Amino acid sequence: MNKRYSYIGLESRVQYEILEATLYDYLDTGLFDRVKCLSHIKQLTKGENRANKILKHIGLFISRNSTVLEQFAKSVSLETFKDLNISDRYALIISLFSNSFPITYDTLTSFAQVFNVQENVSKEAIIQKISSVYGSNRSMHIAVGELLTLFTEIGLISRKKVGIYTRGHKLKVSNKFVAELIILTDIKLSGSKSILVEDISSRVWYSYFDLGLIEFQDSLSYLTKMESSMGKGYLTIR
Repeated sequence: MNKRYSYIGLESRVQYEILEATLYDYLDTGLFDRVKCLSHIKQLTKGENRANKILKHIGLFISRNSTVLEQFAKSVSLETFKDLNISDRYALIISLFSNSFPITYDTLTSFAQVFNVQENVSKEAIIQKISSVYGSNRSMHIAVGELLTLFTEIGLISRKKVGIYTRGHKLKVSNKFVAELIILTDIKLSGSKSILVEDISSRVWYSYFDLGLIEFQDSLSYLTKMESSMGKGYLTIR
């Protein structure tokens, strides 16, 4: 976990349905319609205060990914977005959400580190790992709790019983632009400057994704592929 990203900023659960609908509208119009988004939020949640918190989170989701989304809109048509399979959509949303709220990335990688050595892990064990960066405070506890709901909703982890979680299923990614975004997210939030192509299968972030059919050549949108003296080269952010 990278100590540079100690800001939390996540106070309420954001449903996947709202994230996907807002992203679709943004790619369609190039605008974030706060009124339409708030109306959608109120259909799925109760309480004015909670709805406004979620709206604030969605606003950050769009604004903090504006550069990436601009490139994504140029590279992928709205029709292509509509045709993305569910795994590609989940991977796209979780990567964008991680870039908006890095505690998302830190929580997922903390789970993955534990799952590498044991089958199950408690929420409290993950909170202890996260607190080494974010501190043991109410904001961190709330954020992790809300993120667990999102992670289980899209199947990255599974709740075995109250407070105990196990590994979910991998997201099989078939869209090249989504795969690039997954890698960009890892490079950025891990504090790395680049990643060796052969390391993609071994770093903990990628335990949630199956990128097996994706080939990374020269025609990339977010990344640049560089040659190395050994192996398949490395990828760095443009």
